[in-house]
Amino acid sequence: MIMTTSSIAVLIIAVAMAAPAWAQESVGEPMQRKATEASADRLLDDALLSSPEKRAEAQALLGQAPPTTGDRDEMGAAHYKRGLAALQLGRQSQVVSEMGKAAELLSHPGERSDAHYYQGQAMLNIGQWAKAIPVLQAANRDEQAPSSVMRNLALIAEQYGKLGNMEGASATLKDCQAQSGRMVSMQAETRNPTFSTWRRVNLMRCEIALHAAQGQVAEIEPLMRKVIAAYEDAPNTRNTYVVGNRYQQLAENLRAQDKLAEAENEARTALAIFQRTVGPASQRTGAALQALGRIIAEQGRVKDGEALARKGLDVIQAAGLNGNGTPRVIIADILAMDYRWKDAREQFEMVRKANADDPETFEGIARRDPNYPLALLKTGSPDQALGYFNSSYDTLRAKLGDGAYATAQARGLMGAALAALGRGGEALAHFQAAVPVLTAQDDEEDQETGNRARDQKLRLILESYMDLLTSSRGVAQAAGIDPVAESFRLADGARGRSVQRALAASATRAAADNPAVAHMARRAQDVEKQMAALSGLLANAISARAEDQDGDAIEGLKKRIAALRAERADTMKQIAAKFPDYARMLNPQPFTVADVQAKLRPAEAMLAFYSAEERLYAWAIPASGAAGFASAPLGRIDLEAKVKHLRDALDLSVSGIDEIPDFDLKTASDIYTAVIAPTEAAWTQAETLFTVPHGPLGQLPLALLPTRPVVAAAVKTAAKPAAGPLFAKYRDVPWLARKAAIAQLPSVGALVTLRALPERHTPRRSFIAFGDPLFSKEQALEAAGDGSALATRGVKRRSAPKPNPDFTSDLGQLPRLPDTAEEVKSIAAVLGAEPDQDLFLQARASEAMVRKTDLSKWRVVMFATHGLVPGDLTGLDQPALALTSPEVSGDGSSGVLTMERIMGLKLDADWVVLSACNTAAGEGSGAEAVSGLGRAFFYAGARALLVSNWPVETISARLLTTDLFRRQAADPQLSRAQAMRKAMLGLMDGPGPLDGAGKEQFVYAHPTFWAPFSLVGDGG
Repeated sequence: MIMTTSSIAVLIIAVAMAAPAWAQESVGEPMQRKATEASADRLLDDALLSSPEKRAEAQALLGQAPPTTGDRDEMGAAHYKRGLAALQLGRQSQVVSEMGKAAELLSHPGERSDAHYYQGQAMLNIGQWAKAIPVLQAANRDEQAPSSVMRNLALIAEQYGKLGNMEGASATLKDCQAQSGRMVSMQAETRNPTFSTWRRVNLMRCEIALHAAQGQVAEIEPLMRKVIAAYEDAPNTRNTYVVGNRYQQLAENLRAQDKLAEAENEARTALAIFQRTVGPASQRTGAALQALGRIIAEQGRVKDGEALARKGLDVIQAAGLNGNGTPRVIIADILAMDYRWKDAREQFEMVRKANADDPETFEGIARRDPNYPLALLKTGSPDQALGYFNSSYDTLRAKLGDGAYATAQARGLMGAALAALGRGGEALAHFQAAVPVLTAQDDEEDQETGNRARDQKLRLILESYMDLLTSSRGVAQAAGIDPVAESFRLADGARGRSVQRALAASATRAAADNPAVAHMARRAQDVEKQMAALSGLLANAISARAEDQDGDAIEGLKKRIAALRAERADTMKQIAAKFPDYARMLNPQPFTVADVQAKLRPAEAMLAFYSAEERLYAWAIPASGAAGFASAPLGRIDLEAKVKHLRDALDLSVSGIDEIPDFDLKTASDIYTAVIAPTEAAWTQAETLFTVPHGPLGQLPLALLPTRPVVAAAVKTAAKPAAGPLFAKYRDVPWLARKAAIAQLPSVGALVTLRALPERHTPRRSFIAFGDPLFSKEQALEAAGDGSALATRGVKRRSAPKPNPDFTSDLGQLPRLPDTAEEVKSIAAVLGAEPDQDLFLQARASEAMVRKTDLSKWRVVMFATHGLVPGDLTGLDQPALALTSPEVSGDGSSGVLTMERIMGLKLDADWVVLSACNTAAGEGSGAEAVSGLGRAFFYAGARALLVSNWPVETISARLLTTDLFRRQAADPQLSRAQAMRKAMLGLMDGPGPLDGAGKEQFVYAHPTFWAPFSLVGDGG
């Protein structure tokens, strides 16, 4: 956390062990001396903070010259009062100065201890953790009250924890344990039970600090919960904001573990406590709103998170604080998550101006938060950004060496700034040195949780490198680099890092059935977590000012990280030797053009895309010959807007066929013309195209892109021709589907992996399906009454989940999909399945039934239900399929088949059909998450998936899927991709439904009917 002098609100934004004890623990603690009657807790009381009169009194006192002559104790008392006034105004640097002078002058040990205590607390609030330790130790030398000694020891231990000083934290824990023993022997707790609470809490704080110094973030969580329980049990803290502070710390710990759904719940609990105890207008409440907003933004709900953070700042400012410190930096960081660099820079500049009289405070922010120099880089000031990146690189290189991830990141950002300044040769040298370190799989990143901010920096570096390679090919070729091949490899490494982490985590949990691999995988994962936590501590330690650094702790951290890295490397070697498939899942390597061509068959090609912040890239890889490449100035935000516009005519809820909007053929054609048309020479002879979409393109089937511009007249009349049935003119559009069959892949490596699978010779049953699940008892009661006729010119679409932006829903709130039963039965009839043995509908469509069934006995496995992404249901933190509620099935099911459970399935399937709502495409982080769902099925043993891109129209969906499997059954030599293409064209060019008079109402040529499904996987 970045601490500033401009706002006392930073004291309330609690990170594990960072918030001052007197802002948390001293409610109700007995005052030992008269000098502490104006306790820090009282000074932080919201009524005082929001009182103009109290602030005016403090300002008036500080406006007077301090006494320079007279009795030392009198001068000390004067400086002490000035320190308290500075504390009330949030002037932390002045608190340090005034209390330091007071401590030098006061003769009474207790008063001197108080001065040191406040001085140490103020040092903590401006990030001077190492300097605060001897000051707090001095406070303890003069302190007589046992509980205060214990409190100070906890504070000292926490600073050692933040500095990563394991020896210091361990020694302080021993002192704390000894002090605890002395307090128990004094039997004071029998007279005042409150002493017992404080003793136990402070002892646990010391234990938490040691875990923090060791990088054991997960081990901290249960101790924090015990601290909360102790506070909730103590009469003097039970219904106070103190409990809220601790819930907020717990939320931050869960955030550090990337348990964002749980973190949100605890942050909401903290917010509710603050609203109840200190009021909705409290600065504590404002800080809690900001903390909640940051967690929600990190879940991918950036707009919602920003709104909460801005509301929190409003509350903080209304409480009498300017908020131009950490509160505004939080907003800037959220804006940076959303790539809104101009807005982020404006927030940073407001912080800089507010700290004009203390420039070191803002420089400290800039050193710790790379979003500021990034905002400079992205808003036309690359020269200023380069200065920050240079300084960071020099510091990190001297402290950590060139092989450290942090050093390489700073060097990569230097390369990005140099490229923006037109210094391509220098930039290339930095990129070539930095990128191998950044993309290595043996770094200190926690592969399970990762770091969203770090992923963003890596993407920016790789995108800048790709832009340099492809826009300045002469620079790359002069260095002996093939710009097309190298940019292709870089793009493969940049796609879907969060997906890979989720897969790695699920693969580890799914490996529980194999004790040998599970033990090694869990050990590797535990080591990764420690490395990630220690690396965070090291980054904080190094970014501090030289005088605030703890050299011994830094060296200790470096040695421990190196030892852990070596341990992980050894474990991964053992896994790779004994369980190679599992090792490839954990650490996939970027694939090259040559790797892809080795797996492509004649008449096949690959189209891979990368959606960068400012450009869209495309690579075309034929089975043999030179690869094609194109890029267009179509940034991610603009592409997202175009794709959303196109989906508006596809993903809709209408009551009548006449209301279906026109599909914007020009916009669709423009996307094709921008990056696919220039690569046609490399793939035009291919009959099957494997596509690897990225970003917004993952939400749009490429089959519906026109391969040449459509004349204006045709655009206007395609939906409503002068003669003929509705939508007939769409048959004349040169869709890409007419040119080639398309199979989508979740990654480049998926083709290599799928083509390496052995041929199957074991006889299998034809088809098994799970559909029409019941999500509540109410749906079960209504199931017997199903059946309603389709309106004459109506359209019946399957309902989709509609999560609220603030609160997610429960399983029972999902809409039922009764029409999926008919689709399942139609496919079963085509493939000759036996309904009693192969179809599991309604109550039988449960998660327990799926897991206990040996699915390897079937060639086609179908799930006709909702596809869910993280956040769709309360507590859901991974992609999943919704199945029958346990209150209906009664078989102990969980109600959802998660990605983790899918990876534990044993499949031997040519097809897995996910005939659900919007299974293939999500928004924001959901798009990558659903890609992970597909990879999970591949890991479980599927060769191909059939997934829906939007809520499908019932009748056309049944016709399309049934015809697909009818064609494959009739011609076993027909590839999956070609069978899919023929079924799509058959629906597009075939007859539509008839009205009562036998007249064709409309045809299924609009892409909302024929393009809702994508084949994902091996199209062979």
